[in-house]
Amino acid sequence: MSRLADQTLAQANAWYAQNPQARYDRPLPTSAYTINPATAQTLWKDPTLKTERSLVTKLIEVGGKWEEVPTHIHSDKDLRLIAYQNVWKTKQRDLLRFIQPGEWYLGSSHHNPGNRHIVQSVFHDEEKGLEMLKFSITHIRNYIGVASGMVGTDSPRSYANQHSAGHVNPKDYPALLWRIRFLGDISPAEQRAYVNNVRTWSMLLQKVTKFPPDYNGNDNLMTNSYAKVMEFGSNVLNAVLGSRNALATLHSQAEQVYCSEAGMHLALNLGLNAPLNQASVSALFGADKWAKVSTMLNEGEAFWRNGKYLDYYGNGTDGFMQNAEQNRLVELEPAPAWLAALKDRLPGRPLAGDGLVFRPWDVADMIEHFIKTAIPRKGRETWEVSNAQAELLLWLKPGIFHSMGFSRSNPPPPPLVMLFDTLVAKVRRNYESYEALRAAIAPELQAAQQIVAPKALGAGAFVPPHMVTSITGDADELIALEAVGQLFHEDVLKAK
Repeated sequence: MSRLADQTLAQANAWYAQNPQARYDRPLPTSAYTINPATAQTLWKDPTLKTERSLVTKLIEVGGKWEEVPTHIHSDKDLRLIAYQNVWKTKQRDLLRFIQPGEWYLGSSHHNPGNRHIVQSVFHDEEKGLEMLKFSITHIRNYIGVASGMVGTDSPRSYANQHSAGHVNPKDYPALLWRIRFLGDISPAEQRAYVNNVRTWSMLLQKVTKFPPDYNGNDNLMTNSYAKVMEFGSNVLNAVLGSRNALATLHSQAEQVYCSEAGMHLALNLGLNAPLNQASVSALFGADKWAKVSTMLNEGEAFWRNGKYLDYYGNGTDGFMQNAEQNRLVELEPAPAWLAALKDRLPGRPLAGDGLVFRPWDVADMIEHFIKTAIPRKGRETWEVSNAQAELLLWLKPGIFHSMGFSRSNPPPPPLVMLFDTLVAKVRRNYESYEALRAAIAPELQAAQQIVAPKALGAGAFVPPHMVTSITGDADELIALEAVGQLFHEDVLKAK
């Protein structure tokens, strides 16, 4: 098939009608594997790993009984184990049943096996408590199909080399794999054009963005609105094309980006709302940009050659930029002239951030997501459940304040501490319904948001790695993230 940019929309859709197996939204194959309990239990020193489901759930005690809660999948129908190897340039035959050349997927790496029990002792350590608040989901990667198979790319770009991450992940660090599920009437050709554009923006972000030294609570999500995302995208294009001033701006503290900011938030918001075609580039970034951008997108592997385009990581010894071994296998390409911003293709939706594809979280969102996932309460308004939720909030207190950037040297303000205690007391009570509980705690959550509200530079706004599990196509979202499967090393699986 020729590039989408060289076809009309009608021609491209006709091709997908004749080749449904190439559609991005094609039905997913069934899993060929199940858990090997003996090797999984040995690797993670966790005797509770007995079933496929145990790999993606946590255990919490409610009313004297242990409950298994799905924290890494939406429902059991999402459970689809995919085997991987962690050897550079292996064919990844099982994974390639799901990924085709040019396609882009999100991977969320996690430490769930071996850390399944949600218990008070975990939260005594602020860092471990914060990791549990994120359900042990700690890193975002992009998995991209290439002509020779597939590659994993990261922010920081040096991640794979520094952490022996290789083609997929270390053996004890599995991942969840997600794809974009488009909402509304988005044709197969448009879907693939959007995915291609996300892939291209991912590579541009890889070229010039900087990873922050402290990303747990002290890194601002500066790009917390549509306008700020587009401003960031403009700086990315200008930096790659040679602007040292734009590069310096991207490396200022407020604009440094951690893995889920670059690999999820920015890749999706730029990829879906800023098509790299002449009309969009000219309208968003300046009419003078398109000629240079068009040339750059058609460079092929030369895009990564030493000195060809500005690069944060600098020249490598093999003629290509440092830490670009995997990235240079990924093709860049211009978007078709007929591709419009996704926000304009889905009119009438109550868009977050004036057009962001999903709304960034604040601290209240993080707290609510954790407690309602760890201890589901809807339809279970009992003393055991309400008391367990309240106790869980108390355990979370150090990690929550740490996630806001507070510490012993920078303690939280007394009004925030008092609000938190009031919130715990209200959660411990029983109500007529879940909706009544939400109404009861709304004043405290609103007051807390005023104290730690996202500021002008984004302080208090978050897109943590575990947010992937929550993007389900709500009214204020332009997409959903659909579970493709769960990646586990072939040594802890066995063929069905």
